[in-house]
Amino acid sequence: MDLRLNSNGPASYGSISLASETTFQNTLSVGFNTKKNKVSPVSEVSDVTSTLNVADVSYVVQEYVGPWWTGACLRKTRRKTVLQNISLQVKSGEITAILGNSGSGKTSLLDIISCRSSGTVVGNVCFNNIKCTRNVIQQRATYVMQADRLLPNLTVRETLRYTARLKLPGNKTAKEIDRQVSQVILQMGLKDVADTKIGSSIIRGISGGEQRRVTIAIQLLKDPDMILLDEPTSGLDSYTARYLVTNLRNLAKQGKIVLLTIHQPNSDIFHMFDQIGIMSKGQMVYCGPTKEMVPYFTSLGYPCDRYTNPLDRYVDVASIDRRDKEKERESMERVASLVEAFQNSSLHLTSVQNIKAACSRPVSASSYNGFKKQRGPSYLRVLLTLLGRMNTNLFRDRKDYFARIFLLPLFVVFILIFLGRLKHTQSSIQDRVGLLYQSSTVPPFMGIINSIALFVCLRNLYYRESRDGLYGAVTFLLAYTIHIIPFHIVSSIIFSSIVYWVTGMHPGFERFALYTLDVFILQYWGEMVTVGCLGIFMNANLANSVAALLQAATVVIASGFLKNTASLIKPFQWLSWILFHKYNGEILVANEFRDLELECNLNETSVCIPNGNFYIDAYYPGADDHIARNFGAVGAYAVGTLILAMLAFKAGGLRNLH
Repeated sequence: MDLRLNSNGPASYGSISLASETTFQNTLSVGFNTKKNKVSPVSEVSDVTSTLNVADVSYVVQEYVGPWWTGACLRKTRRKTVLQNISLQVKSGEITAILGNSGSGKTSLLDIISCRSSGTVVGNVCFNNIKCTRNVIQQRATYVMQADRLLPNLTVRETLRYTARLKLPGNKTAKEIDRQVSQVILQMGLKDVADTKIGSSIIRGISGGEQRRVTIAIQLLKDPDMILLDEPTSGLDSYTARYLVTNLRNLAKQGKIVLLTIHQPNSDIFHMFDQIGIMSKGQMVYCGPTKEMVPYFTSLGYPCDRYTNPLDRYVDVASIDRRDKEKERESMERVASLVEAFQNSSLHLTSVQNIKAACSRPVSASSYNGFKKQRGPSYLRVLLTLLGRMNTNLFRDRKDYFARIFLLPLFVVFILIFLGRLKHTQSSIQDRVGLLYQSSTVPPFMGIINSIALFVCLRNLYYRESRDGLYGAVTFLLAYTIHIIPFHIVSSIIFSSIVYWVTGMHPGFERFALYTLDVFILQYWGEMVTVGCLGIFMNANLANSVAALLQAATVVIASGFLKNTASLIKPFQWLSWILFHKYNGEILVANEFRDLELECNLNETSVCIPNGNFYIDAYYPGADDHIARNFGAVGAYAVGTLILAMLAFKAGGLRNLH
């Protein structure tokens, strides 16, 4: 088919031949159906037509006015209209692209369709005349966000297999899951890299385009009816972008609804879209068939030169020029006229009539039953899958694996250099207090460092999968806790074995065991405090700073190692009773100083502490009698910190990681 447009007539875009495009699609076709467990190409479009109807949707959010330091949480807010009177109909078998400059509302439109909006939505969004709710979207649709959230040390096949165990119904066997994974791998053209690591900026793996296809393949595991994609070609070269859009077009030919936003597509990709929508300032300036776009804008006085990409041309026409006030005023007037022209156009009026007709059709009971939530995998399978994926991802990276085990023991070198072998002189009291201070502060800081380095990628993956309804914060953090506990046990034993026996702390296996247990709880507590901060703050550096500040503050106020708690002002004395390090400090002091014999030479010092019991009575009264109580307190803090981390993730909500 040729579309020949003259620069002088109502069509000014050059000759467009689709013959080469058809050949390219036949060559790269990767659509597949399964029949009798065999994979065969798909060439026909599904006979059943599904529709997504967006009827007169407006979207308003609240935003703060001015910088945060002008009023913090007391700043004024204002209503911002993100979308205004958007009507759109997308049919199965077609691929529809939404374009527009930054801030035009493209991503917000996808958020509303996928029930991820955070403001006030007016209007209706229906799929097959069923209102789109979170349950409907989770059952029948999938949303591929712009950023790839993948674990770098897993292969493509492992990534899909683990996700399939979370997505697919619980009655699916391992063979059925592997068959589904293999089908999706073929469907997205990933066969050659199926057993290659995903990779990252540091770890070498698959290309950016292949990572995009893996992200899409993950969402195809449940065979959705509707595929929403936010900037799927962002950052890809022209060939890879074309190949990816070809995959999406083949999916549309299988009877799926494909709706995507796109930024600066080349002219080859332009011809692969069935429908085009162009947005500006939250409004549509055009929405209709691709082949009618150039004639439509030409009729408004905006022709397209022969060698110019129509999408670039008309996105520029619909953009606001903010270089100066005069250009901004002119461009806003131009956009307003374009919006008004489209609102009065036959394209828009016909689309509105089609949407009304589709929404007025009655819905059968069988259609409602088709949207009932399917029974997913068992809780145990979800928990074990998350745990297995975390372990596999960590074991594949030698650096991170050894950091989990040996980061804490490596600090022993610095302790031994400064302390050496402890003696029983009066001056050794300060050395022992210093060692207990290090024992109280180093393990939590190692927990902070490990969680900042290793937890962030797991957290971001959690946000994506929890949005898809696969599991919640409680399951995720419980799996993470089970994942890290063995590493904390091993690293605590290595650290304690060297520090305790080489420095010559109070001998006895029971005391060594209590010391090791306390170090383990300290490390776990520090990590879970950081995990909770990462649930509140998206910025890892900010979470790191807050966790370190909390750790340092509790040591200074409550431990008694830097300042005797009895000499603190009353508010700090009361505060120390609810802080973790008060009970931890008493455990360490009682464990080390109880029944400790000290040398006393009045010729060398005017103050003599004859034994450890005297020191405990003077500075930590009752600590040796409350070891069981204090261990109960720090144990409760460890469990309580996990619960607080879960609450932090619940309070923080599911972030949109665009």
